[in-house]
Amino acid sequence: MAVLQWISGRSRSGKTYALVREFARWVGQGSSVIPRERSLLFLTDTVEGRQAIQREIESQLGSGYAPYITTPLGFMQDEVELFWPLLVQAEAVAPRLPLRLKPETELMWAQRLWQPWLDQNTFAVLGENHDRLRCVTGDRATRHLLDIFQLAAFARLSLDDLPQLLSNHHLEIPSETVGAIVTALKQWQSWCTAHSLLTYGITTDLFGRVLLEHPQYQASLRQRFQCLLADNTHNYPAVMADLIEHLNQQGIEIALTHQPMGAVRLGLGADPDAFLGLKEQATVIEQSPPVNTVFGAIDLRLHIQALLATPQSTLPEKIAAIQTTSRMQLLQEVVETIAAAIHQGMVQPNEIAILAPGLDSVARYVLSSEFKKRRIPLVLWNEQRPLIQSPFVRALLTLLTFVYPYTGITSEATAVAEMLTVLLPREIDPVRAGLLSCYCFQAGLEKSELLSTTQYSHWDRFGHRATKAYEELRHWLTGLAPEKPPVHILEAAIQRYLWPQNLTASELAPLRSLLEGTAAYWQIYDHLAEYRATPTAERLREWIFLLRRGTITADPLPSLRQPQGVLLATTFQYRSAQLAHRWHFWLDVGSPRWQDGGLQCLWQAPMFLRQGAASPSARVWQWESERLEHLLVDLCSRVSDRLFLCHSDLAANGSEQEGPLSPWVDLAVGDRPQAVTNGTMINNAICSTA
Repeated sequence: MAVLQWISGRSRSGKTYALVREFARWVGQGSSVIPRERSLLFLTDTVEGRQAIQREIESQLGSGYAPYITTPLGFMQDEVELFWPLLVQAEAVAPRLPLRLKPETELMWAQRLWQPWLDQNTFAVLGENHDRLRCVTGDRATRHLLDIFQLAAFARLSLDDLPQLLSNHHLEIPSETVGAIVTALKQWQSWCTAHSLLTYGITTDLFGRVLLEHPQYQASLRQRFQCLLADNTHNYPAVMADLIEHLNQQGIEIALTHQPMGAVRLGLGADPDAFLGLKEQATVIEQSPPVNTVFGAIDLRLHIQALLATPQSTLPEKIAAIQTTSRMQLLQEVVETIAAAIHQGMVQPNEIAILAPGLDSVARYVLSSEFKKRRIPLVLWNEQRPLIQSPFVRALLTLLTFVYPYTGITSEATAVAEMLTVLLPREIDPVRAGLLSCYCFQAGLEKSELLSTTQYSHWDRFGHRATKAYEELRHWLTGLAPEKPPVHILEAAIQRYLWPQNLTASELAPLRSLLEGTAAYWQIYDHLAEYRATPTAERLREWIFLLRRGTITADPLPSLRQPQGVLLATTFQYRSAQLAHRWHFWLDVGSPRWQDGGLQCLWQAPMFLRQGAASPSARVWQWESERLEHLLVDLCSRVSDRLFLCHSDLAANGSEQEGPLSPWVDLAVGDRPQAVTNGTMINNAICSTA
């Protein structure tokens, strides 16, 4: 049997450090594993976790060690592509090279495939609330169907078993609708495998249904991997538990870390309880809880349970409250508190995190603008906004309508004016751009056209610099060949007009996503034989419509180091990235949204857990108090010096706020009444720690 170690502990208890220490032990043994680094498999749940492990390895062992570190999904993608010939031999896929399909385009192609059902509103019962039937849009129904397929793949559940699963959980779905759901999912599965298209769900399905059961693949695992280190297995899907169990039976050395209360991906495919069978076979190592928290060296779970159950409890001196009447006042007070603390040298910007269960655009804008006024850096963690919200993207899409004919898209004068000011900000101001778009822009059914400035009788009002820049742009557009793919035109426009503007990283991220998305979109059409002859104009029209609907988002590259500024993130993002700070500011603590514990959940995800309703993790959905408890224990483990509970009596929409953490605000206010007075927060609350 394998040497199996189960390392358990709370957040920030040193589980990852212990795992890397095991890696160092293997290195010190002089095993033949280390020179062949691919024979050591290192799994973690996120990209940020992968970077943290690499940094920890360099900290303990120095540079020169680069084991195969990947996420469960990344591992399955690599394995499916590596063993593609084996899948072809098993007649599970078509004998052609695979192509990855992004979630945004996956939605579009699935809608095409299921359009007859969607037109008849067959899947209207797939609402957010399973207690009542609710009609949903085609996008929502399609997304839910794809989520069902992915969750079934994560659990290694056959689609034929889906009707029984739905029946066991007493969902009010007509039998004919259940049959249509299974048929639609099988159709999607067959269509993707027949065209060698890989989505997250299809990849997981092929790995769990075909590869893990194939004797040749099982033999290859034993030959390629001699040890496995798996960090944060509580965020892994059940299919990875089967993989680890198989490696354990083959005698491979294994060490894994586990913490059910930190299962932030519960509801997104994670199944922490699927790994409990491994614990019974393992040597269990329990890490000591972190002592450097706002609550000190105590059992956080028991203490927070007492605080939630007993309103008359007291809070530590390290926890204070910021309370205002309106939410705008609250945001201003938070900024003032942070600015004063930084000015007094009590804390650095990169030691502060502002967290909330959900962040709206108003909070983002106010905090960004106010911190910018005070020259305090603010980091918006993993901000994913629709590409169409970027003025640079909108300008480039408008530009394409002047190059490609018969797209059926007519740009408006305001869009043309925006294009001119974005592409030529130094030469053409908004006033001149407005005049040019009114008098020198001609919309046509075939193709829009920019006319000469002489079309305007008072063309001299444009000025020499603006006229010259406009005419150069107009002549450059007329020289572009519509036979080229749009990605070439976009690259040329970016190089000519946007790159010289020295854009910031946040401004470049949407442009990178636009280029990658456009290239991938065209590649899919070229990959599918029946769609290869689709005209460029039709492809472009669909692509622009997809962008305008806000489906495509900009995915920023993950940071390679700790954010160098005040961090603004949701509780889900913060816990997923496994970050920790000296100071926390919890926004809108009176909001009911804290009750769900920041939990993200796909359609009916709890019923796909291996142990079903009997699973301990299933209680997280059944009891709101347990969700909140998990969130608070995890977050309180990640703050060491100061915690500010930020509460406004009125929400952004003017309604009163009374959430599960409102008693905490009252306790903090009651303990230190002077600490919440506007203008005296720093002197009374912050300085109490000096």
